[in-house]
This record gives sequence, structure tokens and C-alpha cells, in this order.
Amino acid sequence: MYILLALVVLLSGCVSTVTPVNPSDITISVAPIQMKEFQEKEISVNVMNNATSPIDSVSVKSLEPFTVLSGGNLNIPARADQPSTVLLPAKIQAPGFKDVTGTTTLTVSYQSGKDAKGNLITNTKSIPVNTIVLPDAKLQFVGFVKDINSISEAEVTTWEASAGNNLTVTFSIKNDGRSTIDENTLKVFVDVDNKRMGTNNSLTIGNAMAKGGTSNTLPLQIQVLKNAPNGETDVFVTLMMGDKVIDSKTIKLKVKL
Repeated sequence: MYILLALVVLLSGCVSTVTPVNPSDITISVAPIQMKEFQEKEISVNVMNNATSPIDSVSVKSLEPFTVLSGGNLNIPARADQPSTVLLPAKIQAPGFKDVTGTTTLTVSYQSGKDAKGNLITNTKSIPVNTIVLPDAKLQFVGFVKDINSISEAEVTTWEASAGNNLTVTFSIKNDGRSTIDENTLKVFVDVDNKRMGTNNSLTIGNAMAKGGTSNTLPLQIQVLKNAPNGETDVFVTLMMGDKVIDSKTIKLKVKL
């Protein structure tokens, strides 16, 4: 009789289910992401398994609206004395800089447990991620010219001046990205590194730039302080959107006796 019952159970094909690891036992984290639009970047996601069962085929499933180009596919053992932790690699591509609002959702998928048919069960864990996508713009033709009426002349990257002189720094912006950069989106700052030697200034870029477009050659004036010590200092020309740096160039000021 017992043999007959055992045969009936075997022939019925019944398989015991195995409870999957709950997403609450999985902790994931990633550093804030900052990149230029449509560029690619490697990121590392920290995945911690605090369950008493392993998880398999762990991978980055999505990071909308970024594109996940490739990623690791790792197995993480069950916790022992401490949770099991791995760094999960992934390669992503940024969307257009206007398509990201500041926070995106990262989703990691994993397999654990078994259903009634013996198949592994796929679950996901999601977290918000701070993301910033910047225009793919750059500074060009950065340097000094004689005065504000000489902006069409060739610039130089080292300038010698006397205390009290006015200086003219020129530059242009080029949009190497695909998205149009609207008016008043970007700002350029000119900062004299040695504050004893010169003043600073800034300018908002007033014209829009489509793909491959450029701004006019623009001037910014700064002044060598009247009591400036003689010697050299760096002058930083920085392109920014809000408080984020997009590009930066360094030129040199020499103050003579």
C-alpha cells in the first residue's frame, strides 16, 4: 500500500515550492550619477543579501530614462555571520539633458526560490538615484585679447599686465550634443585664483545653440587690483549650468612691477 501511494505521488509530478528571498532582505545603493547627455559611463551598484538563502542572476534591469547597455550577472550567497555583499557593474548611456528631472529609479532583478513547476522566481528591488545630465557643451577660443574692441583677434593664454589695468578675456561655446541648449541656460565665470591680484566676473549666455551650434565670441572684463603683488596667478574660465561645472579652462596672468 505504501509503495503504491509513493508511486502515485511520483507520477503526479508534484514539486514543492521554495519561498523566494523577499526584496526587503536586499539592500542596494549607488553613488549619485552625473554625466553629459548621450555619453556612456560605467557604474557600480552595491548589492547586499541579508537573507538566509542565496540569490542568483543578479543584474541591473533598468535606470529609466537612462539606457542600460550591459551589466554583470552575479550570484550572491546567503548571509553567514554578516550579509553577503558584491559590487554589480553596469554600463549606462545618458538621455538628453532635458529628459532628467533630478531623481531616477534604479531597478535590480534577481532569481530565488521555486514555483510549483520548479522554475526560479524572478523578483526586483528598486531605489531612487540622484542623477544629473548636463549639456554636451565646451569652451573654445579661451584667452586674453588687448581690449573689448579686439575680440575678433587671436587670443593668447598668457597675459602680462600692470597693477590697475583692465583685462579682457574672450571665449566661445560649442554645443557638441544633440539637444538644443536654450537661451540663458549656461553661464561662464572668470575667476582669478589669487584674490590679491584681480577681480572676478561672469556672463550668462544669451543665445540658443542647436546641435553643432556655437555662441558668438564673447568678452568678459576683469581688473588687476591697484595694490596687486607682482608675479603669476591662474585665471579659471568655467562653463556652468546652475551649480554644475560643464567645462573649464585655465589661462595665466602675470603682474609686472
